[in-house]
Amino acid sequence: MELVDGVYGLRIGATLGGNRTTISPVAVETSRGLLLVDVGLPGGVDELEAALDAEGLDLGDAWAVLVTHQDLDHAGCLATVVERTDAAVFTHEVAAAYVEGRTELVKSTEERPMEPKPTPVDVRLVGGESFATRAGPMNVVATPGHAPGHVSCYFPEERLLVAGDALNVVNGELVGPREDVTPDLETAWESVGELASLDVRHAFCFHGGYVEQGTDRIRALLPS
Repeated sequence: MELVDGVYGLRIGATLGGNRTTISPVAVETSRGLLLVDVGLPGGVDELEAALDAEGLDLGDAWAVLVTHQDLDHAGCLATVVERTDAAVFTHEVAAAYVEGRTELVKSTEERPMEPKPTPVDVRLVGGESFATRAGPMNVVATPGHAPGHVSCYFPEERLLVAGDALNVVNGELVGPREDVTPDLETAWESVGELASLDVRHAFCFHGGYVEQGTDRIRALLPS
């Protein structure tokens, strides 16, 4: 789905927690090629490539991957994507230790160990950075809470928010962080407050996809 000119929301079938669902990385056209925002589960590079093909895009054109956070459904096939494309990896400086395998993933347990292949991070972000894209600037917004170093992306000229897991879409409605998979819920809601300060007309979430809801809805979600 082309969200705005040069920004594509992808749809990839996945199994999470034993349930079939859809996950949604994003592909952004830039003058250097494709910038991918998240990539999908371990072993999922073929599904990612097929989702790009469906939009008339080529994985081989990817020059960079921005990882919103460490979770396996977002970064699980990162190492394979980098091997295939030699793409540069961007992530928040706090998330880098997890992506590089120097720190165990926060949601890894003895019952459900998570050990993705470590991948070097080329550029560490802090929030406030901007990428030049076909859709205008893409600004990086630090939105921790769902995971350490989580980031979202905002296109001010298009008033489009790519929220990662800072927000979700359920039954066509924008909703807040999932309590069951958010280890620092207080910080996650503070991040929602940060997103509420942006001028958003429409949003795209990794879980739930696209919704024509923005700032007013995000503000309404905030605890009173």
